[in-house]
Amino acid sequence: MPSDINQLTAGRQVTGLRQVLDCPATPAVLRQGPAAAPGEAPDWLALLCPAHSEALPGWPGTAADTAGLSLSCGSVLDYRSAEQLLQSHADRWLTPLTGVDPKTYAGVWPDVLDQADRVMRARLGEDAADGDETLHSLAMMLGMASRNAAEGNLYQATVLLAYCKTLAQRL
Repeated sequence: MPSDINQLTAGRQVTGLRQVLDCPATPAVLRQGPAAAPGEAPDWLALLCPAHSEALPGWPGTAADTAGLSLSCGSVLDYRSAEQLLQSHADRWLTPLTGVDPKTYAGVWPDVLDQADRVMRARLGEDAADGDETLHSLAMMLGMASRNAAEGNLYQATVLLAYCKTLAQRL
């Protein structure tokens, strides 16, 4: 298994970058997510400072050297396809929050995100002026993700959904 960031990222295209922690510390540990198949490189890499590495022992993956990359603690480099990223969002927060299951729409992501957007708007009420600011922000970003998916830009939709995931953690 490669032990440094340069070996792990060589020749691979980053499909997503998200910030899962609000920590300005310099990362010293690289957590590697599982690979899609045996012998393949990990699906994602998370850079953590020593304190967060110790505080998050349950995070999957092994530690590796972070030399050669200057990002803050909590940065996650993703190498999964748009469909894999979308399924991850559905599994982790979108379906639990909206009840919209991608299987119901045969994995047609523009339809999934359109329905999730409709559910969120209905939850808020079309003219809701008051209420939870986090929920309003999440609904706004989900609507943008839905529009991007409808235009065929699934990767851009995943960027917006990564922000939604951060907001959903506050609910």
